Amino acid sequence: MASSMYEENRIGKIIGGSYSEGLAIKVEDYSVVESTRIGAILVSQTEKRKYYCMLTDMVIEGMNKQALSELPRGNSSLLLNRITRGTSIYTVFKAQPVLSYDLEEKKNQPIRNIPPHASSVRRATYDDISDVFGSFEKNPKRYFPVGSVLDMDENSTVCIDMERFIERSSGIYGRTGTGKSFIARLLMAGIILCDKASLLIFDAHSDHGPDSVDEENRHVKGLKSLFGSKVQIMATENFSSMTGVLPIEIDVRDVEIEDILSIAEELNLNETAQQVMIALKNRLETEGKHWLEEILINGEDLAERFKDSEAVVNRSSLLALIRKLSVLKELPYLRYDRRPGTNSIDIILNYLQKGISVDITFGKSDKLLNYLFVTNVLSRRIYQRYMEMYERYISNRQKYSPPRPLVIAIEEAHRFLSPDVAKQTIFGTIAREMRKAKVSLMCIDQRPSQIDSEIASQIGTRVILSLSDEADITSALAGMKNSKQLRSIIESLDSKQQALLVGHAVPMPIAIKTRGYDNSFYDFVSIYAPKHEVDEKYEKTIEVSKKWLDEMDY
Repeated sequence: MASSMYEENRIGKIIGGSYSEGLAIKVEDYSVVESTRIGAILVSQTEKRKYYCMLTDMVIEGMNKQALSELPRGNSSLLLNRITRGTSIYTVFKAQPVLSYDLEEKKNQPIRNIPPHASSVRRATYDDISDVFGSFEKNPKRYFPVGSVLDMDENSTVCIDMERFIERSSGIYGRTGTGKSFIARLLMAGIILCDKASLLIFDAHSDHGPDSVDEENRHVKGLKSLFGSKVQIMATENFSSMTGVLPIEIDVRDVEIEDILSIAEELNLNETAQQVMIALKNRLETEGKHWLEEILINGEDLAERFKDSEAVVNRSSLLALIRKLSVLKELPYLRYDRRPGTNSIDIILNYLQKGISVDITFGKSDKLLNYLFVTNVLSRRIYQRYMEMYERYISNRQKYSPPRPLVIAIEEAHRFLSPDVAKQTIFGTIAREMRKAKVSLMCIDQRPSQIDSEIASQIGTRVILSLSDEADITSALAGMKNSKQLRSIIESLDSKQQALLVGHAVPMPIAIKTRGYDNSFYDFVSIYAPKHEVDEKYEKTIEVSKKWLDEMDY
């Protein structure tokens, strides 16, 4: 049965090539050429192993140049074409070996050699794909199905290893309109389903947590509707129409100079603003006061107080800073009195450690200042708390538990990770150093070229949708092996529902058709999602029933 399937998928034989430049495969059946696309997975199987290769190019070759250049004329051309096809003129597939699968040990191995000359090559089968990408049915707590192989049907399920996905930062790249939000939401659902980490989502346009409407005006379920009590929505604006939404509250004393610098462009701050803030902070800390709180509450008195202290703070620069920072007074979530149990940072951490993911939604209004400010302040404080928990665990592993793994999802990632801003924001540190503390980033962005090159190369898993800009493609593939060959695959992707998976959480690069985020996916989640809400309602029902029975003296 297997051998007949292999014959049906046969492509041809290896006639040349090299480990670095890829294999040359002579196509034996001309009809294969039009039914195969760039990015297809080809397999050459020997007695010991299977070699997985990615199709990167197609070339028409001939026995000599004359056979290629002299085209037959007249009525006999059709017959001559048939005669010469596959003999004096033929097609060669160029394929890059990307993975080796040991048939005895049944495990993936890095590609270290190439198959012998004249080895048979075929299209990958369903079994070939499941062998190397794992199976959700066999291990639903580790593997999450994200789509199917691009030139195969939907039965060729491609899974992402979620254990490896959360180990390192990830990137979801694609130009506007390619479906970044949908694939991001799929991966977020995968993290919640596999229950290996908690999610902190900075939802810039309310695309992920709450229900929304797509471009065709169809209702789309958010993560809250799909997972219930496993997701908590928090909002910076008044969301009275949504039940169970908690407000974001940030104490002004949690704001640091770096947080203000991250929104310097939106506040129109000049280069001297940082020096003024540092000098003011150093002076007021000796008096037990917070510099920003004093600016926002006692700005005029502060300027008057320092009018004769040019050596400490330049008065004109201070007045300019007070004027520009005054817009922060209008932020509804900024608090000047810390109330027990209302500090959002404590609430968020409590949810995350309990395995409940948090979606911080900013509404549909385009208020970039709000998004950048809240994201920076909360992430910086949560980073500090995670480091404290991690260091406590390291100091006494028997007494303390490690912090629960955390994935922080940020949209418009280049605004936090550009070369100029990455040094001020905490996200550069998280991308480079937080793997040990089990904190990683999910960067969702349409302009990866604007992300700092050092950070871009640290991204572990990449989901790359259609990109048109050369610089964006180069950045999306930064630090990846065989980037030249992968570039041609990205350029061949359709504008929607197609992506290249590459990096830490997949055994080899693969082009996929992403699964739909629709009713079939909702049904899939309803079957496999943790039934926490059902359990909670059941326990409450039992408690009420017991109380009623006690009152009735039963």
